[in-house]
Amino acid sequence: MPTKSMETVLHIVGNETRRRILTLLSEEPHYISQIAIKLGVTQPAILKHLSVLQRAGLIESFWKKSPLGAARKYYKICDSVGIEIAINPRDFRVTRRFQRMSCPKYLEMEGVIKRLTEEINKAEEVTTKATKARELMEMAEVLLSCEDYEEENWNCRSCRKIASLRKEASQIVLHVSRGDIELGLRRLTETINQLLSGLLLK
Repeated sequence: MPTKSMETVLHIVGNETRRRILTLLSEEPHYISQIAIKLGVTQPAILKHLSVLQRAGLIESFWKKSPLGAARKYYKICDSVGIEIAINPRDFRVTRRFQRMSCPKYLEMEGVIKRLTEEINKAEEVTTKATKARELMEMAEVLLSCEDYEEENWNCRSCRKIASLRKEASQIVLHVSRGDIELGLRRLTETINQLLSGLLLK
């Protein structure tokens, strides 16, 4: 990890309130007022600390419907990253370790999905591209209809986002193969906009 990044992480976790927030979130997701009450800190102050932690990629937020009615914004520690601090006489390191997908269903199908994607790219015949695109869409649908999907699970959310992108790409290929280039380009623009706004990939 670069020195600047190391100093940033150490500065962030060096704050007692932020450490207490991380401790709370390590137990289970919390919403702002819960954190404020448990820590005895004002909500505006908690919100500022949460913003710092989120910008650093240590926590993430999601919306969850409350039993009382309106949805609430919850915060949780990112499943996709871990931070390790090693201190010994010969070394001092802060290492950021990114998590890889571990969903068995995703890992089983991703090899086939990548192969189909490569075949679509290499195919010269439009009909071949369309056939492979349909197969790719079917694979994406299997992942999107997974019965074990859990909104709070990082693997599930990542799998769904990737599957959504694969499906969008397949639909674009099919539109173009049918001669509807204008619609295909429009779908491509929509997909790029979704990517840029973070709806499909984080």
